[in-house]
Amino acid sequence: MKIKIITIEKFDEFKEFFDNETLDYIIINISASWCKPCNEIKEELNEFINNVEINSNLNAVFLRIDYDLLEEDQDFQKYFKPNKIPYFYIYKNKILITEFQSANMETIKNNVTSEFLKKNNNIFDLTCDF
Repeated sequence: MKIKIITIEKFDEFKEFFDNETLDYIIINISASWCKPCNEIKEELNEFINNVEINSNLNAVFLRIDYDLLEEDQDFQKYFKPNKIPYFYIYKNKILITEFQSANMETIKNNVTSEFLKKNNNIFDLTCDF
C-alpha cells in the first residue's frame, strides 16, 4: 500500500484528514513555492514518499501545506509554528510523535522511516530503493 500525497489548500481540508479516524499516520510537510530549498527537494521527496510501501492494515497520508496558508489562516497556527521551512510533522493516531526542519533528503528519509520502524516494529516495507 502506498502513502497518498495531497496538497492542502484550506484549513477545512486539513481538518477532514486530521479528524479521519481511519488514518494511522499523517505526515505533514510545510513548504512554500518561493522557498529555494523546498523546491530543490520537492521531486526527490515526492519520489521517496511514492516509493514507501506500508503494511496493508495501515492508512497514511502525506499532506503538503503551503507556508503562506499558515500566515493567512490563524486556524493553522494552532497546529503549526515552524521557525524555518521545509518543516515536517509526523502524527500517529493524531498525536505528534516527531517534528523536524530539514532540506537534506537523507535526514528527511531517516526521520520518516525511523519513526515508522521504531513505532511499528518494522511493519513498513522499506526494501525499495530510495
